[in-house]
Amino acid sequence: MKQILFLFLAIVLLVGLAACGNNLDAAIVGSWECLDTSIPHQWMCLLIFDENGRFVDADGDEGSFQTRGDALTLNFDAFRPITVSYSIRGNQLTLTGDGINVVLTRQQVI
Repeated sequence: MKQILFLFLAIVLLVGLAACGNNLDAAIVGSWECLDTSIPHQWMCLLIFDENGRFVDADGDEGSFQTRGDALTLNFDAFRPITVSYSIRGNQLTLTGDGINVVLTRQQVI
């Protein structure tokens, strides 16, 4: 009985540590595009997020990303980070804040 309890506690601890360590929403992983290319932030019309916490945009700018609650932070390699609110409903990713208001549609899961 003690062995089962210790095994259960070890699994809970590992899952908890893994969840705290990466702050990555697995649902965001994939390729997202906007259908309206007339938006002011054309670079956001393509965002590709990978499972390693990296992203690339339509202009080829890349960096790391992090999620915390409903906040998405894009840490660009070449310039300042941007933090926006995000939500995923079905195949749509909505980004708002920091002068950005865009809806992207999932193209594929990586």
